[in-house]
Amino acid sequence: SEATANIIDAEIKALVDEGYETARKVLTEKNDDFETLAQGLLEYETLSGKEIQDLLDGKPPSRDLGDDTPPSRGSAVPSAGAGKKSKGGGEPDAPDLAPEPS
Repeated sequence: SEATANIIDAEIKALVDEGYETARKVLTEKNDDFETLAQGLLEYETLSGKEIQDLLDGKPPSRDLGDDTPPSRGSAVPSAGAGKKSKGGGEPDAPDLAPEPS
């Protein structure tokens, strides 16, 4: 009925308003932490859980790599289809880039 729909709508509005206020409060209270993390990510690109905790505790992240190089995660180039051999078992198939006569 219309009365039930109005009650449901009022409850949903109350839940959304409460969630909004909670999110706003957290974002406002933790703004300094967000700024610290953003600066850390701008400097280091990636942060581990320990490095995040160190930043929030006011300490710079400690990395044992000596040159601030992040650990290797492999190639960003996909490997799907790589190394396909031609039927004769020779060089991989290469696209024919020669122009075709018109």
